[in-house]
Amino acid sequence: MVLNKNSTLMEVTMHYHAIRARFRRTLLIVAAVLLYPAGTLLAQVQNPAVVPPQQVVEGMTYGQWSAAWWQWMLALPFGNQLPNPTFYATGQSCAAGQSGPVWFLAEPAYGTPDVGVIEQCKVPAGRYLMVPLLSAECSSLETAPKLLPSPCTDDASCRVCAKSLADSVLPHSLHASVDGISVTGLQERASLFRMQSPLFYFSVPQRNWFADSGAASTGTGYSVSDGYWLIIRPLSPGLHTVHVEAVAMPGFLEDVTYQLSVEGP
Repeated sequence: MVLNKNSTLMEVTMHYHAIRARFRRTLLIVAAVLLYPAGTLLAQVQNPAVVPPQQVVEGMTYGQWSAAWWQWMLALPFGNQLPNPTFYATGQSCAAGQSGPVWFLAEPAYGTPDVGVIEQCKVPAGRYLMVPLLSAECSSLETAPKLLPSPCTDDASCRVCAKSLADSVLPHSLHASVDGISVTGLQERASLFRMQSPLFYFSVPQRNWFADSGAASTGTGYSVSDGYWLIIRPLSPGLHTVHVEAVAMPGFLEDVTYQLSVEGP
């Protein structure tokens, strides 16, 4: 509205209220930005494909999803011609046991000591992707003394044990990208992408991830995990690439490129 000397009192009043309403909306927007956690806002700007680590996804935190990832992986039989995808370095069996809104990506259980591996996987549309950069766990089933730096007998001891393993990850070695765009915030001294899970319970079959290391062959146990994770927002249908790298002392290396084919709705 353009005011002039012929404008009525009602028109002037309406114009004043419109200005005040716009001013109030501006103040609310500014307040929202100022009150929003700076780290979260920055993470969203710099990592548009990645869920900020403080954000809840489908009702669960990053830490809770990391526990769900381990429960999923440990429940799958491990070994040649068996469905646990961590046995392979090709993406074979990447769909085994998958359900729900978050799709779990897996890395080779024994790392990639020489060169990075390329894993191929078909992913349904609309799924978040849970990606481990490097994660460790301590469980009550790992009874052989050589397996753990300290016993895992309750929540507190499992937590200390898992932390000591995750502390061996070299922060400067952490790298990740989604479709060629690097993820920022991984190499900070107190990276928000490092998560410790709540205590969780799991079951393993007779041929399981622990068996080759001399742990209990079957049964139910409890565990805590600690490590670095990404949750990637649902990707558009088509081809996408996710790359992750991490090193833990004394020389455990992960260098994996996921070539993902996201299926249409």
